[in-house]
Amino acid sequence: MKNNMIKTLLLIILLLLAVVLGKIIGAASIGLKYLSWLGASASFGFSPLAVNLSVVNFTLGLMVNINVAQAILLLVAILSYTKIKS
Repeated sequence: MKNNMIKTLLLIILLLLAVVLGKIIGAASIGLKYLSWLGASASFGFSPLAVNLSVVNFTLGLMVNINVAQAILLLVAILSYTKIKS
């Protein structure tokens, strides 16, 4: 039980590091001539939808912005996790 929890925590940490480092690398490489493709990004999702029921107000929305460096590092993190897990 404890071993599975440690493995799950390891996966979460690897994924979070991949997202943060990918964002940093992508932002830093935008100005570089041969590495500017790492900063190319795509956004997808749906715009916020506000619902007002006069007693309760809530807003639903989701927007994902991912760049090439993040996608590469996420794949590396998942592959690393499968190698470490064995």
